[in-house]
Amino acid sequence: MTVVLINSFTVPAGREEEFLDAWNGTVAHFVTAPGFLGARLHRNLGHGDRTFQFVNVARWSDVGSYRAALKDFVPAGQRIEGVTAHPGLFEVCAELTPTPRSSGAGGR
Repeated sequence: MTVVLINSFTVPAGREEEFLDAWNGTVAHFVTAPGFLGARLHRNLGHGDRTFQFVNVARWSDVGSYRAALKDFVPAGQRIEGVTAHPGLFEVCAELTPTPRSSGAGGR
């Protein structure tokens, strides 16, 4: 069963670049880990909002692979003073996929 790690970060002002470097280092570690399926880091576009400036969404083949990759490794959110991380593992319980709309003439 594929699982998704969703990890929201609060990063002190002025430490964003340091955090991004640390996140890239974390992903470089995970990319060779068995069961790692990919990750995306999202930046909050809110104006002046200092809560959850970054959200990491990473896919893993299973919980055991994720936990094994963390053994003896300190992830980005724990390496920078003042950064607060809120990780959680999730499974998909509902999904909506829009159906393509017909664009051709004659379709009603």
